[in-house]
Amino acid sequence: MAIRKIQPGDETRVLALMQRHADLEQYDDIFAIDERAISRLALQGARPACHIVVSENAERQIVGFALYFIVDFTFRNRPMLYLSDLMVDETHRRQGIARELVETVCREANAQDCFRIKWGVASANKDAIAFYESIGATRETGKLYYTLDNASIASR
Repeated sequence: MAIRKIQPGDETRVLALMQRHADLEQYDDIFAIDERAISRLALQGARPACHIVVSENAERQIVGFALYFIVDFTFRNRPMLYLSDLMVDETHRRQGIARELVETVCREANAQDCFRIKWGVASANKDAIAFYESIGATRETGKLYYTLDNASIASR
């Protein structure tokens, strides 16, 4: 497997994996990303809005991806990396691909002097939780996270 940054032409396969991830994480009902959005957000501009790394198999097919953001302004006065999505195609799991993607993200966090990598996972995704614990990640305790949806924002 080869890990690399997303390139033009990868959008279709990355989108398919994103859609599958949305299904597994149970947010497919609000999933609104398309190929143009991936291109605009990850491939255009001097400083992309998000970063995507992909894993290719021997046939040069994309079989996994990690999407992350660098949050520059934090209470520690150092950046934090937020891992938004980590997905490996079901037929390619248990081959070390997710671990390679996480290691790549860790190298990027080190290069950016990030003090932390943070992410969330659906409580029903037991396989992902087991994987995260196997790589030494710890579950954050003592915090509850809240959201305001479109209707709540618009009513203000």
